Amino acid sequence: MSDEHLPRTTLVVAIGANGVIGRDGQMPWPRTGDQVQFKELTWGHPLVMGRATYDSIGRPLPGRTSIVLTRDQSWDPGHADVRVVHDLDAALRVAHELDHDAFIIGGAQVYAAAREAGVVDRLVVTHVAQAPEGDAWFAPIDGPWRPVAREQYDGYEIVTYERPRG
Repeated sequence: MSDEHLPRTTLVVAIGANGVIGRDGQMPWPRTGDQVQFKELTWGHPLVMGRATYDSIGRPLPGRTSIVLTRDQSWDPGHADVRVVHDLDAALRVAHELDHDAFIIGGAQVYAAAREAGVVDRLVVTHVAQAPEGDAWFAPIDGPWRPVAREQYDGYEIVTYERPRG
């Protein structure tokens, strides 16, 4: 089977120049403008996220299925269209049953687990030109990741990285 027929998992993250991705459950900088690109990239695809990320958004994002990871077996999102799962494997299984492309959108624990498990094929990273204080970080992008696309904007850059398959 060729690579274009294999399910693809993309991790989407905004990172400050110091590796910070969050503070008190929120973005540690004012909106950068990358929401337009985020919407275009993820529209129509399942989004995998932790419960705290879902809570910070406050609702399912339109045009996408939210798959929420939580350890709390009794947690109820209050929306019938949100899928609740209790481990990363289940989240990705549900996501890829829905669509070829799945997007992991946070938070720090989910990012770390996905990278450690080796289930991410692509990173779409907004590199923010700020170094804010924070309490959530993203590990350095190293190893087999190679940049394949760059888009420069005022105050941030969006870089797409791919990991060789196989």
